[in-house]
Amino acid sequence: MNTQDYKAYKKEFSGIGIRMLISTVIILALQSGASAILLTLFPQWQGNFAITLVITMLPLYLIGFPISFALLRDKNAPAIEKHTMTAGQLIIAFLMLYGIMIVGNLIGLALTAGIGLLKGSPVQNAMVNLVSGGSLWVTAIFTVLCAPVFEELLFRKLICSRVVKYGEGVAVVVSGLLFGLFHMNFNQFFYAFFLGCFLAFLYVKTGNLKYTILLHMVLNFFGTVLGGIIMSLDQSNPFMMIIMAVYSLCIYGMAIAGIVLLIVKRRKLTLNPGEIVIEKGQRFKTVILNVGMILFCLVLFAIMIAQAFFM
Repeated sequence: MNTQDYKAYKKEFSGIGIRMLISTVIILALQSGASAILLTLFPQWQGNFAITLVITMLPLYLIGFPISFALLRDKNAPAIEKHTMTAGQLIIAFLMLYGIMIVGNLIGLALTAGIGLLKGSPVQNAMVNLVSGGSLWVTAIFTVLCAPVFEELLFRKLICSRVVKYGEGVAVVVSGLLFGLFHMNFNQFFYAFFLGCFLAFLYVKTGNLKYTILLHMVLNFFGTVLGGIIMSLDQSNPFMMIIMAVYSLCIYGMAIAGIVLLIVKRRKLTLNPGEIVIEKGQRFKTVILNVGMILFCLVLFAIMIAQAFFM
């Protein structure tokens, strides 16, 4: 493979990074602008988590994501061959995802705890505070219905379809990395990265977005809605404490089962090369070490550092 080929491939990945950066900047500007204008006009909304969540999310889903879809869409991207999953395979995939999520969450908690010790105060996660402090129904609409559909369309269908020609492994890593960074905080980066990689794996193997959307919805339901209900129970009530204990046993039981399944079935989680094969020594330089991807990673990483240390 000659140098011109690698320059062309590098340019394509750079374009993806630039488009993601533009999308992210537009989304942040929309959210900040909407919040500033509406909270100035209606100061009584200050401190209302449900309204603040709506103000934050509506620009994201009504304008931000559609712009991202337009920027990342590739009409020439070939369709991924479709395969079906059985109910049993979906259950196994969910358990694996749950195990991955718990492991990633523990890594994020450990890192943010360390950062908290360095700066002398806990690391705040503004989005988690909004979601946990607002109306359960509003939270459910955005996290269980909207987020899985829009995020799977962008990070799995559009991203994976653009780059799977370079190999399933490239599609999995790029989708997971962009998805993790897009959450813009260390609390969520690791589990979002791991989940993004596994959801991308499922998508490139099935070519069917309905499976990843469904699994994403169920994961978010367990993490935000059901978890929110359980955590809101009266802890002074012995019966409620039993319910919380059973819930904790269930989620960690599912996580352990998922990790065990990953270990047992690891040899079956194979990734196929694409029609364009980038040599091993050139992959990282081609896929990541390009202007667009470097800029996107640096800007999002800077936002994550600012969020962790100064907010």
